Amino acid sequence: MVVFSDCAECKNFINDERRDTCKCKAFPEGIPPEWFLKGNPKEVRECNNGIGFEPDDERNKGYLKFTKR
Repeated sequence: MVVFSDCAECKNFINDERRDTCKCKAFPEGIPPEWFLKGNPKEVRECNNGIGFEPDDERNKGYLKFTKR
């Protein structure tokens, strides 16, 4: 199963070489699985540590191009 999370569309998301964990500035030790899979970061003011969702327009250009095929 492939899961797309809003987290991957955020400026604060950290692309890491490790594939077994997802990190961001709000969750530097790793985004909790329940947040990554079921959270809705676009609709909350703060994800964690005073940091919230910020759309990453540059990253999303390629993502949107890929998903609109």
